[in-house]
Amino acid sequence: MPLNNLLLSSCFLPGKTSYTENGVEINIKPSSGETILFFLIDNQSNPNCKLRQLLGLEQEGMKICDLIVFYAKENKRIICFVELKGSDVKTATKQVITTHIYFKKLLKQSEPSLSFIPKAYIKSNSSVPQEIDKYKQELKREFGENNYDISRNSDLGNFLRDVDYQPRGKSKKSR
Repeated sequence: MPLNNLLLSSCFLPGKTSYTENGVEINIKPSSGETILFFLIDNQSNPNCKLRQLLGLEQEGMKICDLIVFYAKENKRIICFVELKGSDVKTATKQVITTHIYFKKLLKQSEPSLSFIPKAYIKSNSSVPQEIDKYKQELKREFGENNYDISRNSDLGNFLRDVDYQPRGKSKKSR
């Protein structure tokens, strides 16, 4: 089962709720009652993680995303496929979709009764490319409405918790 393999492997980053690669960072501050687990699955950043082989993504040219973030609170279980990119959003989109497809396939083979909400988060430090709508449509087809984001925001918390983004300076009026 992939989750057991992740927990017992060098992919698991115990106690970590942030990760930085090539100057691109992602983080989340856990709230009460939440379980958050980070798994560094990209074999270029973490050569000891063998998830790529387990998923069957060993063919040349196939890329895997950087992280899997497991989020749980009460009955909600989310597996978020995260890619940290400087600018190549097209490749990042392909990486999170490919990883999700193969992960879901392996999970169904090993334990068909398990269910989770799949999400994808692409953190990019560059300005958004003009083709962003095309990539968002691809992510929407794979992950569903409100289960994907391409963002410059390092904080993953609101996305995983399904909290609507509030632009700075615009607070909700209290009554």
